[in-house]
Amino acid sequence: MCGPSYDGVADLITEYAEYDEFAREYHSGTLADYDVSLDEARRRGLLDEQRTQKLWQLLGLLDSEELLIQLPEWLAEKKVESTNRTPPTMFVGYISNQTEEAVLFESSAAARPLMERAHRIHSLERGIRHTEDGTDRHGRLVERLREYERKFEDRDELLSLSDEWLPKSQLGTVVRRRS
Repeated sequence: MCGPSYDGVADLITEYAEYDEFAREYHSGTLADYDVSLDEARRRGLLDEQRTQKLWQLLGLLDSEELLIQLPEWLAEKKVESTNRTPPTMFVGYISNQTEEAVLFESSAAARPLMERAHRIHSLERGIRHTEDGTDRHGRLVERLREYERKFEDRDELLSLSDEWLPKSQLGTVVRRRS
């Protein structure tokens, strides 16, 4: 895998250590539109909390060098390897090089299927913690966890961006979860 080159890109990257901090920023548009706090938005059902939690779980499983980026739809259409549907706009990958105006984002994969895999891993880990060691159920859960961890690491079949330069001015969200 490619190593990072974050000098000069650091101002584009937002790191989050706390879920609520991430959720507040991720939903900042909704919070501003309704002029509500995060807690009030949750109470009123204004947020897709499940999707936000899955995204947070994904961020928690990424390598320390990996980032999640969000692109405008027009740029995703231009950079995603051919598909017959609307291309994804959120991707996981590495910034391997940069200029003043652009970054080279490599080893990318669409975020949505990875979010589902990360959520499954999280659920299996929770199930393992709540299942007695040595039982058949515990063994099955551990085996399924290993299977999903392999699926999470094997991203070859997922849609990706072509390894091309992306203009910094068009990068929406660029995030990483701080441990």
